[in-house]
Amino acid sequence: MASFDLIVIGSGPGGYIAAIRGAQLGLTTALVEKDPAGLGGTCLRRGCIPAKTWLESAHRFEQMHSLAEYGIAGVDVSQMKADLTAIVAKKNKIVFKNGKGIEFLMKKNKVTVLKGIGKLLGGGRVEVLGETAETHDARKIILATGSVVKELPGLETDGVRVLNSDHLLDMKEVPSQLVILGAGAIGVEFASVFVRLGAKVTLVELMDRILPIEDASIGEELARLLTKLHKLDIRVKTRIATIERLEEKVVCHLEGDKPGVVEASHLLVAVGRGPVTTGVGLEATQAKVERGFVEVDAFMRTSEPGLFAIGDIVKTPMLAHVAGDEAVVAAEQAAMELGKDVQPHAINYGRVPSCTYCDPEVGCIGLTEQKAREAGREVIVGSFPFMPLAKANILGEPHGFIKIVADKQYGEILGIHILGPKATELIASSVALLGGEYTVEELIHTMYPHPTLNEAFPEAARAVYGRALNL
Repeated sequence: MASFDLIVIGSGPGGYIAAIRGAQLGLTTALVEKDPAGLGGTCLRRGCIPAKTWLESAHRFEQMHSLAEYGIAGVDVSQMKADLTAIVAKKNKIVFKNGKGIEFLMKKNKVTVLKGIGKLLGGGRVEVLGETAETHDARKIILATGSVVKELPGLETDGVRVLNSDHLLDMKEVPSQLVILGAGAIGVEFASVFVRLGAKVTLVELMDRILPIEDASIGEELARLLTKLHKLDIRVKTRIATIERLEEKVVCHLEGDKPGVVEASHLLVAVGRGPVTTGVGLEATQAKVERGFVEVDAFMRTSEPGLFAIGDIVKTPMLAHVAGDEAVVAAEQAAMELGKDVQPHAINYGRVPSCTYCDPEVGCIGLTEQKAREAGREVIVGSFPFMPLAKANILGEPHGFIKIVADKQYGEILGIHILGPKATELIASSVALLGGEYTVEELIHTMYPHPTLNEAFPEAARAVYGRALNL
């Protein structure tokens, strides 16, 4: 048995950041991880990072078909094919490298890594079930056990014909026909990957549009582009009623606005993720759990003294950068309670950027137009397309737009929604534009360099007041 100031359970982007911050503040810190593959959690091992390597490969594969247009001769693009074995190898190399990086950070910050399954015993004790069973004491504990893919009754994944996102990341052959259930970020990203690698893809969504939690204009225009550019078969207001699992295919029976029978080589079930809070010992504590999520206050404290919860197990956006910020808040609050000179700051969840790495990309922050109106705000909106911008045409990606949602009376920027090239990078610079410090008028008079994609920002701001210049 060992005693620590802080024990963190789970080594995803919330857990390992919490451990580092705790150690930086002078706490003796341990990090518990059950995955034999190593540190990093879902984001590194089975989520964000592996998926983005696939997206980058698919993007480059598509770009190769335009080589002649860019003056690169002598390449017979008709002979190109996607080598999924190489894509998986590239993915594994990046995961391995980043995993080693996290291990180095643990050593650098003198964090003790405990390998095994962490379980709360109550009273500040943590059991770690590895090669042996050990019990450790902690003055503070941060629970960061993350999430897993959701299963649906009747559509349970088998890793052969019915897959989840974990399975798809290790595919060695392009599916001849892929049906994807769920058009949130995961479903849309994998649809974007495999349709560009040569698969015939059908995307099925129960809601009335793809990316249903984003601004309506984003999902509607993305669907139009994916249908036009990639012949994606998109079926909204539709569900999979039943499936037949056969040796060489899976037969999907659809009901709704676009019913029918679709025979596919594979079915991807991408209906979201659920928190990992069972089997971690929460019942031995006073922490409150509702529908699998741990209840916390603004500083990530649970109802159990000394116990914090962060990331996908609390009811905040299931995003790695959210978990990372929550990790800092929790670690600093724990350190302050242990007498360290630090002042934690609660997170403003109204300013969380969200990204979907499809092609074209999506980046959003703040209120959608609908949510702003539902909140009682009198709003004005403006949009500007990327098509007139020289930089977008140079990139060969003149698709999408920037949309600004603003308060009519004061011009306060309430939301920014981007569909287009490098939208996930552009949204990062948008974070500072929200929160009342910046108005539409000020954005109009902000100078951006030429030629860049950023030039769309002041034009979208001008469009709010009907005076865009670059038309």
